[in-house]
This record gives sequence, C-alpha cells and structure tokens, in this order.
Amino acid sequence: MSLSSRIRDWVHEFLQFGVVGALAYVIDSGLFNLVQHGPTGFLSGHPNSANVLSATVATIFSWVANRYWTYRGRTRENALHEGLLFALANIGGLVITQFCLLFTHHALGLTGPLADNIAAYVVGFGLGTAFRFLFYHYIVFTGSSGGHDGASERAVPSDSAE
Repeated sequence: MSLSSRIRDWVHEFLQFGVVGALAYVIDSGLFNLVQHGPTGFLSGHPNSANVLSATVATIFSWVANRYWTYRGRTRENALHEGLLFALANIGGLVITQFCLLFTHHALGLTGPLADNIAAYVVGFGLGTAFRFLFYHYIVFTGSSGGHDGASERAVPSDSAE
C-alpha cells in the first residue's frame, strides 16, 4: 500500500472518529450541564459525579458508533475483549478529565459553570480525545489478528497474484 493510500486511510479514520467524538461530546457536555446546572440539577455541586454519569452514557454511544462505523473493518471477533479495551481507553480519558476538574476546583479555586466547562470540556476533553484516538487505533480496533495496527493489516498483500 502506498504512503498516500495510508495517509488517506488514516485521515478518513480520523474524520469518522471526529464525527463520532463530536456527537459523544454533545451527549457528554449536554448531559453534564443538565444534571449539574439544569432545572433539576440533581447533581448540582457534584461536578465529578455529573461527569462520570455523562461520560458513561457518551462512552456507550461512542463504542457502538465506532465499532459499527469508524472501525467496522477492524473490529475484533471477541466483542467483550474489545469492549473492555474500549472501556479502559475511556477510563483513561475520564481520569484525564477528572484531574482537570479536580485541579480547577481544588488548586485554582474555580467552581462556577464556566470553569467546570472549560476544565472538563475544553482542556480535559481535548487531552482525553487525543489519548483515546491513539489507544483506539493502536490497541482497541486492531482486527481479528490482535496485534497489528490497521494500516499494517491493510498493507499485507493477499496470496493471489494481482
């Protein structure tokens, strides 16, 4: 496979990942703000709990969308194993976001809605997204062979002479 084909495949994957991520972002930030700062505000004053709830719902959506759209040709036969790796990647992203929220609240003393949103959905989500993309590409969605990244698998020539 040529370098330009590999780059094109990677860009295509990144764009699909971005669309799924954007939708997950809307779900995550919308639900967070609804339960933290919305009319009922049942998790008002508990930004970390609100973030765990909203991130969990967004993660479930993201796994289904990535599995059946972004990485549909690279999914594992063992969906449970893949799901556990996906969850691990998202826990890593969540830890990054949680750290940003904790730092903003406890080190900087900023506890308002704007500070929560910047900490969780600008800084934390941005850093977590970069982490997740690399984790998904190189660890989670590696196809049935298990140890190769998608570009390497697609680059392996078939047995037929073409």
